[in-house]
Parts: sequence; structure tokens; C-alpha cells
Amino acid sequence: MKKDLRYAELETRGKRGKLKQLGWSAPREKAALEPPGEVRDIAIRAEGDTWLVLDWNPPGDGGAPAAYKVQRKKPDSAWELVATSMELETLVSGQPRGLEMQFRVVAANKAGEGQPSGVVNVVL
Repeated sequence: MKKDLRYAELETRGKRGKLKQLGWSAPREKAALEPPGEVRDIAIRAEGDTWLVLDWNPPGDGGAPAAYKVQRKKPDSAWELVATSMELETLVSGQPRGLEMQFRVVAANKAGEGQPSGVVNVVL
């Protein structure tokens, strides 16, 4: 059966009339992939001496996220990547104690990165 289906596929490629005779429809146009929107509702769910658990909600618009990049910074410094997650939460460990840090999340897919989320401030 596989052999017959493969033969039919090769014989009808690009021939809409033959596809219709078999009861098949023409291939759909591929939708253009777009970057995800802004991650929503970032929050600190738990924290300890040198770790914290961040969670968030996926973007409400844009393309589907493939991964989430968690970034942090000290006030008046550049953003740095501290974790990458495929889920809607992540554990960030090995964080400095006694310093105020800002965290944000950026959704990404093959089309690019979305807008960064809002910022949460934390002092461990």
C-alpha cells in the first residue's frame, strides 16, 4: 500500500486535475511564520538563598513560541541570558545574594524574538 501511495503522490505532483480524480485536494500554501508576541504576567513563584522560580503566560499574539529566553540585569547594566526554557516556568539558580536584579522573558521561534516581557525585581 505504501508503494501505491508513493506512486500516486509522484504521478500527481503539481497536477490538480489528477489530484481531484483521486479525491485529494491540492497542497495548502504554507503560512508565513512570524515572531511571537510579548510574554505576559511574569512572576516569581518561589525563591531561596541563591535561586528563584519564574513563571509566565505565553504571548497572546504573534507566532507560536518555540522557546523562552530568561534574561537578567543589575540596574544600569546590560541584559544577560541566564536560562532557556521550553516550558512556561524555569528555575534560575546560582544568583548573587544581596543585589537587586531585574528579570524578564523573551519568547522566540525560527522567525525571531518577540518583545521582552515586563520586568520583575528581586533581591535574594
